[in-house]
Amino acid sequence: MSKKSKQTINSNLSSEFYVASLLFRAGYVATITFGNTKQVDIITYDPKTKKKVTIDVKGLKNTTNWVMPKKLVRDKHHFYILVTFKNKFNNFNLAPEFYVVPAFDVKKLRRSWTGRKDVKGIPYKLIKNQEKYKGENGLKLLFEKN
Repeated sequence: MSKKSKQTINSNLSSEFYVASLLFRAGYVATITFGNTKQVDIITYDPKTKKKVTIDVKGLKNTTNWVMPKKLVRDKHHFYILVTFKNKFNNFNLAPEFYVVPAFDVKKLRRSWTGRKDVKGIPYKLIKNQEKYKGENGLKLLFEKN
């Protein structure tokens, strides 16, 4: 396995565990699913509302683009959580930034990758100022009445 592959796996797994930790801290129950080719990384349950949502976590060590799957999950109970370590992956004194994006919002945020029209991603520069998705505001989207 190449060093780049290990770094990608490390940032993705780190992101999944980070998100699970946030969800537990927010009072939800979170179960991480394991595997390499999956669309659901975390299943989350709200004990107060008895509702369940699924989450696909995308981790990023830097501030470029989160690569998005070609086939998106289209379900009102599915979310993509985008985590960036902002080029500080090994700095344990800094918390990563994260954005919670409902599945139905992803299509309007995706852009073609420069030089690769077959790859689409969500650019950090596009989402970084969208407060409705960022941090605690984003977490509130998970169990909003829909």
